[in-house]
Amino acid sequence: MPQSVIIIGGGVAGLSAGCYAQMNGFQSEIHEMHTATGGLCTAWKRNNFTFDGCLNWLVGSSPKSAMHRLWQEVGAVQGRAFYQYEYLIQALDGKDNRLIAYTDPDRLREHLISIAPEDARIIRRITRDIKRLSKRDMPVELSIANLFRMIPFIVLFIKYRMPAEELAARFKSKVLRELFVQAFGWQDMCVSFALWTLAIMAAGDGGYAIGGSRPLSQAMAERYRSLGGSIYCRSKVEKILVENDRAVGIRLAGGKERRADYVISCADGHATIFDMLEGRYADNRIRGYYKRLDPFPPLVYVSLGVAGDYSKEPHSISFQLKKPFTIGPDEIKHLAVRIWSFDPTMAPRGKSVVTVMLQTDYDYWDGLRKEHKRYLAEKKRIGKEVIRGIAKLYPKITAQVEVIDVATPLTFERYTGNWRGSYEGWIINRKSLGLMLPLNLPGLSNFYMAGHWVSPGGGLPSGVITARNVVRKMCRREGRPFVTTTSGTR
Repeated sequence: MPQSVIIIGGGVAGLSAGCYAQMNGFQSEIHEMHTATGGLCTAWKRNNFTFDGCLNWLVGSSPKSAMHRLWQEVGAVQGRAFYQYEYLIQALDGKDNRLIAYTDPDRLREHLISIAPEDARIIRRITRDIKRLSKRDMPVELSIANLFRMIPFIVLFIKYRMPAEELAARFKSKVLRELFVQAFGWQDMCVSFALWTLAIMAAGDGGYAIGGSRPLSQAMAERYRSLGGSIYCRSKVEKILVENDRAVGIRLAGGKERRADYVISCADGHATIFDMLEGRYADNRIRGYYKRLDPFPPLVYVSLGVAGDYSKEPHSISFQLKKPFTIGPDEIKHLAVRIWSFDPTMAPRGKSVVTVMLQTDYDYWDGLRKEHKRYLAEKKRIGKEVIRGIAKLYPKITAQVEVIDVATPLTFERYTGNWRGSYEGWIINRKSLGLMLPLNLPGLSNFYMAGHWVSPGGGLPSGVITARNVVRKMCRREGRPFVTTTSGTR
């Protein structure tokens, strides 16, 4: 009989783990707490508008990239059309100075020099690094040869390991300093991540998959089922069963138990280690990660369905508010607005979807957990404040809004179980740069973890890569070769 595998979590990592397990002769089943698979790679409909909570670009959209093969293996990209970005984002200051983060490094260089000719030297250096990196494809396989191919990426990430504010401080131009931070600043994330993203797009990769997140995750679920895997939704795992320091199965909410030869958790890392396993296999190093590292900040995610055509406006723009507003302890001084008109599937003809991500404080929302009326009132207020802010750029929008949808950290937590409402695991900063978290826990056999809680920086590729590596480890343990196929073959 084939060896059995239980996979906790039906997001991108869980579906990938299932696909690779099935390809390699294991019999697997996925248990997902939500009503559908996809995890954070999801979207939802409101009055014929589709609000996407995940996909902005996809590393591996280009057939020339190594990552593309992995997406083919899990069935995600076959038949998908991709939109290539001319620019990543635009930033507008209070005096109408505008930075356009072009994906063409030469065009970006000339544009930045036109804003700040006094900073031409450092601008040329930064854009030269982007251009050099765009000519290299990041490998996805673990090998000695690929370690050497990783050197240019390692050099860039070390060179630009500082947050955007620190790099911008080297500019002589005050205008460029402010616009650069507005375009590329996010908490204390390494600015290397933004520069790497521009390099990916300069290479013709990093395109947006038309249709967004749901078709992508649904295609992965279909691929998994076609390989013989089973999915159980509304199946929340409360405990991982352990006997003699070996994972042997799970206990579901309600008490039902399922047993297997291996258990892979692609669920929230904190819940896995400290709830499902009760912290028994967390040594000082593992505990230190959850005390020291920084998760991506929780969000208030505001989505608007608008009865107006904004297809000629920038698809992504950050601008200063004339009148800032607060969310708990945080003052919101800028809005980063995304207009989804490049994807015709998101809104009815002649209408638009507009979204805004706002960094927020988890403890503030946690305090509203038991005050339902106040919680709803706060969501409504924030929706109105966002519309008022956007109206600075687009005055007609106030009368055009048909749907307002506001998701909070509690929303993320409820649907995905992500620790403290984080939307993408560990953020890449100086604390986590270069850190490789283990795929298993000390002292516990036949158990593995995959997903963005073991791969700082998160994102969809981390789910596929870590899941693939987990199944490779399982194959090595069983003394069998690791094999892969692409969709349509077995």
